[in-house]
Formats: sequence, structure tokens, C-alpha cells
Amino acid sequence: MKNSSNKIDVRLESIRILRKVDEKDVLAQELVEERCQQTNVSRRDKHLLLELVNGITRHRLSLDTILSFFSKIPPQKIEPWLLYALRLGIYQMIFLDKIPHSAAVNTSVELVKNLIRRPDAARFANAILRAVDRTIKNKYSVNHKNVNQQKLLYKKENVWCEFSEPIFPDPGENLTSYIAKNYSHPEWLIKRWLTRYGIDKTIEICKANNHIPTLSLRINHNKTSINEFASLLEQNGILARVIDNNALIINKSVVSDIPGFSNGLFSVQDITSMKVGTFLIAETPTAGAITLLDMCAAPGGKTTHIAEIIQNKGSIYALDISLKRLHRVKENCQRLGIKNITIICCDASEGKIPFRCKFDRVLADVPCSNTGVLSRRVEARWRITEKNIKQLAALQYSLLKTGSTMLKQDGILVYSTCSIEPEENQEVVQKFLKNEPQFYLDKEDCYSPEINKGDGGYMARIRKRNLGW
Repeated sequence: MKNSSNKIDVRLESIRILRKVDEKDVLAQELVEERCQQTNVSRRDKHLLLELVNGITRHRLSLDTILSFFSKIPPQKIEPWLLYALRLGIYQMIFLDKIPHSAAVNTSVELVKNLIRRPDAARFANAILRAVDRTIKNKYSVNHKNVNQQKLLYKKENVWCEFSEPIFPDPGENLTSYIAKNYSHPEWLIKRWLTRYGIDKTIEICKANNHIPTLSLRINHNKTSINEFASLLEQNGILARVIDNNALIINKSVVSDIPGFSNGLFSVQDITSMKVGTFLIAETPTAGAITLLDMCAAPGGKTTHIAEIIQNKGSIYALDISLKRLHRVKENCQRLGIKNITIICCDASEGKIPFRCKFDRVLADVPCSNTGVLSRRVEARWRITEKNIKQLAALQYSLLKTGSTMLKQDGILVYSTCSIEPEENQEVVQKFLKNEPQFYLDKEDCYSPEINKGDGGYMARIRKRNLGW
């Protein structure tokens, strides 16, 4: 329930959320939404809270690299509240153009005073932040070709922050470390991308992962049309760019700012993610007769899109291991007016799917490392490890194999991820096809996040041969 008398301190709230994100397996975006629903938050404050939480999480390694240059105590040994307050102050000075440096310093020091209540901690924060402030030479450097690269931090397309000191590693001595710390990605991930993609593409992927993602909307054609909805947005002063008959991109970052959400006129879904539904519903049989199994359905973006494509006809069975996340599927179905989806909580990876029947279509949109959507899933880059990718590949193969047992002859199975790692994509599919000769690859598509600054991912359309028996 929203407390109308309680106005939040955005900066205090941001570091509370940041600490929760680091200490628990929760999503930053969901914590921000949850907190804003509980409290009376202005539109402006919600935008700032999102900017601080997402921005500090994205740029965490860059912020800690700057902090390490000025502090004798390494970031991992600084007590948590002090560390989060320092990151907050540094982030505001470098990335938030409308906040004066003095305000960024003072608000962070005040947080330290209130949260730690030791004069030495406040003095330490004040000294570090003022040293950073003095070292920032030009926040908007565009003519930087002749500047020492160790003095530059990438901010956004063609804009860098120039320091008076060489804060970052020398790329000539350790390129992996330089890219990791300047573009704020784990070194192990940069190392594998450099091996696979080379320098230029690796840097472009990192840049794409650090940009603020656009908000793309999928139109619910059962309730409106692209032209009607675009007109509604225009009436509310929202700029929109129509992509095709199903989708548009807008200049907003908060869903509650957009008219028509509660009425089910649209869903938030990236353009790449939307392609999965149309990829699956190829050569559709009579819509009223189609049966479809979505093995990992929550929170329901792709599931509800498929329901819209087949015009609320046929039968869709949405499975997921998480009952809590399945509630999101139910809420989305109710909001969008979808009635042909049956929701079931079960672990599809165990092969214990509660059906004896076979399906015309099976979707295995499997859990993955999220390396294709790091701009959107801001905390993911700090949670994944190389070991995780190997573990995920085993789970993904298990889900793909289970899904294949549920498919009719001549049926279509789509395997999809939001990863750009071959171990989770092509290698899983190739292993499956090698072991299951009654299936064949019809088509596969790969998407990289630096292309059009969209989500990265992979999808493979697999068909089951009709063997005539």
C-alpha cells in the first residue's frame, strides 16, 4: 500500500537498494518498482532513483577504479555504507550533468554521517570525493584523440570524461584490464570476448551494454492498432518511433508514465524478444486447433505475445519453476485480456512435464547468462562466472531435450536465449541435433547488442521429421 505522507530520500534509497542487489539474488529494476509502489514518489524522483541504481550498478568497476586511485584502502575493504556513498558521489559528479559537484559531495558525506555516525568516516568520504572533483578536468571531452587514454573514461557515444591524472590501466601493457575497468565489465568476460571478437567489436559491445536502453512497446492488436496507440501517445506528449505494425520505441523510461498500460493496450518487450514469437508461429495451422507449450514462461512477455499472434485462439500451456514469477504471467494475461493460456508450476528440466499429449509448437526460452541484455539486466554482469556458463549449458540442453519429447511429428521447437555465448547457443543446439537425428535445424538467428543498440540473443527453429510411423 502506498504511503502518501512518506517522501523518500532518493539518494539514501538508492544505496539501500544497491546494497540489497549485491547481497541478495534480486533484480535492481524490481526493487525500484517495489519501493516506488510503497511510497509517495514523484515522477522526477523515480527517474532519478532509476538512474542512480542502474547507473551505479552498470559503472561499478569504473567507479571503484577511480576510488582506488585516491584511496589507500581498496574498495573491497571499505565498509559497505561508506563504499556505496562514495560510489554515489563519484557517479553523480561524472555522469549526472544537472547535479553540481558540490551537491554530489555534500549529499554523500551527509549520508555517511547519518548511516555510520563516525567523524573519521565522514572525513574520509569528504577527502576522497573532493580529490575526485579536483581531478575531473573536462566532463564533456569530445576532442580526445591526443589525450592519454589512461586519463579518459567513456561516458556515452563520442563523449568522455577527462581527468588530470592517469587513473586507468595502460592499454599497451594490459588491454584486458583497461577495457574491463574503463567500460566496467568483469575481466574474464572481456578476455573471452577479445579472443572471439577482437578489440573493436568487444569495445562496441561494452558501449552498448552501458547505454540506457530504449523502451520498446508491443501493441496488443486485440485491443488497439499501432496508429491508434501512436496517436494516444502523441496526445500525451510522448514521442514515438514506429518500428513496424507491432512495435514502437518511445522516449520514456518509466512504464507508469505511459497511458494504456493498465488497460492492456501494450506490453513492454524488446524488439529482439518480439522476434521469438513470430519465429515460433511459422506456417501456423488453424489457430483454433494449435497447441503450444512454453516451458519457461515467466514473466510472460513471449507467452502473451504468442497468444496475441494467434488471436487468443488455440491452447497455450505456460510452465515455470517459480510460482511467484507465474503470478506475473497471470497478471499480464488478465491485463491484456488473454484467455487461452493455462498456467502450471513445474520444473521442466526434470523431465516431469504433466502431459501425455504432444504439441504443435514448443518454446524453450531457457535460463541463461543474460550476456546479450546487460544494458537492461544491470546486475547480471557481476553475478555470472565462467563456471556458471558451463552449468547453464547443461541445464539448457536438458530443457531442450525435454521439450523435444513433447513435440508432434512435423512440429516446431524454438530454442532461445538472451545470451551471446556460443556455449549456450549454437553448441547446445549442435549437441542436441547430433544426438537426436529425428530433428533438424530449420533456421537460426543471432543478435548482437551493439547492432542498433538492441538486445542480443539467439534463436533456433528446430523441426521434427515426419518418419511416417
